[in-house]
Amino acid sequence: MQVIRHLDEKITTVELVELQKQRASFLKLKNFVWDTCSGPDALARINELDISDPLSIPGDITITVDFVLKEDVQSPLNAAVRVKKKMGIFWIDVPCIDNIGSCDYEDLCALIPFKPVGEPCPEPFLSLKLPCACPFSQGNYDVKNFLVHVPDEPIPEILLGGEYSVHVQASMNSKEVICFTSEFVIA
Repeated sequence: MQVIRHLDEKITTVELVELQKQRASFLKLKNFVWDTCSGPDALARINELDISDPLSIPGDITITVDFVLKEDVQSPLNAAVRVKKKMGIFWIDVPCIDNIGSCDYEDLCALIPFKPVGEPCPEPFLSLKLPCACPFSQGNYDVKNFLVHVPDEPIPEILLGGEYSVHVQASMNSKEVICFTSEFVIA
């Protein structure tokens, strides 16, 4: 595909998607750090969270997570996610587009049914002994060095490259479930 065009030529949607894929194929997630902002009475606690650094997009990512649920977590599971991107010296909110970005969710449980009702959880949830739909049962969950493939999908333009900050706060029936922050660079 020819990338250089005359100003009066139009680029087709297919060509635009192909250009986005080519640009995304060179992206790397680096310098991932996180911290908890949960209070002492929060229903969940993350003890460990590690993501392989750098992560190539597309590519494989290795995830280690150790967390505890002090009681069952069920619907409605409200969440507020704030994603900010550094633009010069300012932090700008990334808008919520197709449930990606700075979004408020009335019930995350409605968005995460990874199995049909009455069916067992699919892989990898089953072998990792992780819940795949609400309610999430109280208990300790520990996943070490789990390999996940990040597919070659178009990424929203605003998320292509930069320094990011993410703040997630979730609650259930006015009880804090979890709060955490993370920072990372996509380059």
